[in-house]
Amino acid sequence: MGIYLNQPNTIEKKIIYNLKDAAKVKDPLKILRVNKDNIKFGKSKNLNSRHKEYKEIFGQDTNFKIILQLEEKDLIPFENQLIRVFEPYCLRSPSNNVQMEWMEKISFENAEKIIINEFKKFNTN
Repeated sequence: MGIYLNQPNTIEKKIIYNLKDAAKVKDPLKILRVNKDNIKFGKSKNLNSRHKEYKEIFGQDTNFKIILQLEEKDLIPFENQLIRVFEPYCLRSPSNNVQMEWMEKISFENAEKIIINEFKKFNTN
């Protein structure tokens, strides 16, 4: 379990959900669409399953990287720290304007450095 980054490598914007989850949305026009210009940070208890989910959504051409392995007790507190730090880059949901973990105007490499630096701070608290 841990923190990951994912970046689709497609030019075409694709919805962020698999077909099963997308079918549950009342208005499909309000589903966020992303492409190679976007990066998602997130947490997962099962990183292999999460990677498979992104392959299902974006195809084989997606850059998924495990950044940190964490203990379960640290997963949500550290993710909350990242949500605050990444807020300026985060996209908002088209349906309800809630901050999402999908970002723009930040490179994969910079996002990775931020996560590592924030984890150092997290460990000193």
